[in-house]
Amino acid sequence: MEKPYVVGIDIGGTNTVFGVVDARGTILYSGSIKTGKYADVNDYVAELAKGLKSVIDQAGGPDKIKGVGVGAPNGNFFNGCIEFAPNLPWKGKIPLAQLISEQIDGIPVALTNDANAAAIGEMTYGAARGMKDFIVITLGTGVGSGIVIGGNLVYGHDGFAGELGHVIMRRNNGRRSEPTKAFDSNRWLHVNLRTLCNEYALGTPLSLATLDSSPQRGEPKK
Repeated sequence: MEKPYVVGIDIGGTNTVFGVVDARGTILYSGSIKTGKYADVNDYVAELAKGLKSVIDQAGGPDKIKGVGVGAPNGNFFNGCIEFAPNLPWKGKIPLAQLISEQIDGIPVALTNDANAAAIGEMTYGAARGMKDFIVITLGTGVGSGIVIGGNLVYGHDGFAGELGHVIMRRNNGRRSEPTKAFDSNRWLHVNLRTLCNEYALGTPLSLATLDSSPQRGEPKK
């Protein structure tokens, strides 16, 4: 039997949204729950499964679903686990792909970092169609990034390559991105992106010096 649909799940620090999607990327049925409401990951998965079963039934049942893709903070594609995510309520190493699959009749579940999932989505259906080398930066409860080189997503040897949200922001006495300062980090990144776009529009060559100096124009006070 043909399985024309897949399910996408986007787990954020505040909300989790999910939906049934066809081969053209059209969202047919969708729902959401509050991520931070559930201190126990098993309670979270149980509530998520209820929502998933609802949209899957609307799409014609499990026989219509080829698989489930999950984008999550600190998601590791190699083992299907969320590993020590700083902005989620569950600590340690969580085998989330397995937990979800067990609750939805064994439908295959693949999990990756949410920013990596965004990069794949943009390359397949969005602004990066036809591109082979690009970076996607995501701004939410935290800062994330997905890097594509030669048409392939960069995972690194352990699945966590390309995380721009946790690097030194300034060379000398630089402030590091921390979960408790995610808002400050987002503001800092907005300032840099705005500066780069403005200077590019004015014809100014872009360089690392531009990034290195721009925080001083709008970096939040500590």
